[in-house]
Amino acid sequence: MYHTVILNNFFPDSKSVFDFYKKIIKWNKPNENENWPGARSNNLIDINPNLHQYILHNILKIYFGNDYGVNIENIDMRFHKIKYEDWLNHKEKQTTIHQDHADLAGVIYLNENINDENTGTTLYDNNKKPLIKISNNFNTLVCYDGKQLHGPTGMSKKERLVIVIFLKNIHVNT
Repeated sequence: MYHTVILNNFFPDSKSVFDFYKKIIKWNKPNENENWPGARSNNLIDINPNLHQYILHNILKIYFGNDYGVNIENIDMRFHKIKYEDWLNHKEKQTTIHQDHADLAGVIYLNENINDENTGTTLYDNNKKPLIKISNNFNTLVCYDGKQLHGPTGMSKKERLVIVIFLKNIHVNT
């Protein structure tokens, strides 16, 4: 099991990341097999390889050190925005507390001028009792084991903007 990491000031130049987000034209809604509200960009590897590489490199360095030797079969990182109406209209609210199909999962909060514990992420124990409540704090990375029960703590009327991160099938080279 991977430990939980919370890192403030993840991007040294968060303004350029936010400016890039504002230029994204294509936003995808979930297909019938996916269970999340809102809209997501295409994978960062396709729309901003440098940003993708920066995030991946820094997460791997946190978990595996400077000389990390890992292979990852599937890397999915996307901007994800959720309007309050998307949250209200989401048909699968009973699955808010969930696990991801990933070894490592995480989010980077991108709502400027916000530090709100009520719109962040909560990690739960196996009985769905809260363990850790993480604030939606601008430019903060939270990364955790994908099998850890978790979910958004709540929503406000303001759109929630994050980068979602899923690293699947991580193999450490020996």
